[in-house]
Amino acid sequence: MSILSPALLGAVGLVLLASAAGHLRSPAALRHGLDAQGVVPQVARRAVSLLLGPVETVLGVAAILAAVTGPRPALALWAGLPSAALFAVLALYLTAVLRSTAGRPVPCACGLGEAPVGPSTVLRAAFLGAMAALGGATAGGWSPGTAPHEELIVALAAALVLAVATALLPAARAVPAATLHVRTVDLGGPR
Repeated sequence: MSILSPALLGAVGLVLLASAAGHLRSPAALRHGLDAQGVVPQVARRAVSLLLGPVETVLGVAAILAAVTGPRPALALWAGLPSAALFAVLALYLTAVLRSTAGRPVPCACGLGEAPVGPSTVLRAAFLGAMAALGGATAGGWSPGTAPHEELIVALAAALVLAVATALLPAARAVPAATLHVRTVDLGGPR
């Protein structure tokens, strides 16, 4: 297995599990977000809020297993491609939310914090989809001349960094406006 596949699938798995934890802990928060977004039909919101967490859990566990169990291309594809599809649908959905809300801030309800829907949430979903697809597609044999456990350790460390960076992308952009203004102090000197 190249180092790329476990790193990408591990990162995707960690983000999926973190999101699933948020959705399983509070399906009402997801439903509130869906209500505020107004794109999912009213009759489907309850089902989405109850099913998304378990789906994310299954895909997250599969991605982590594919990352840590060695060269199993079938498992990597099974974990990577449905995860990529989920994130592609999410990116398209969030794009529809942006259009329908016309700039009005609405909660992302992504299970990863309180960031509102914005271009960075769409970018995060698209980026995670690409990571999942690439992680599933690049699974193969171990690189010649390296011990599999050494590659795996490096790959999982990279996965952790990728997962944290990707999960925090919208939150990093949501810097309060008050911190962006420079305050000047008049020290009473000559003008």
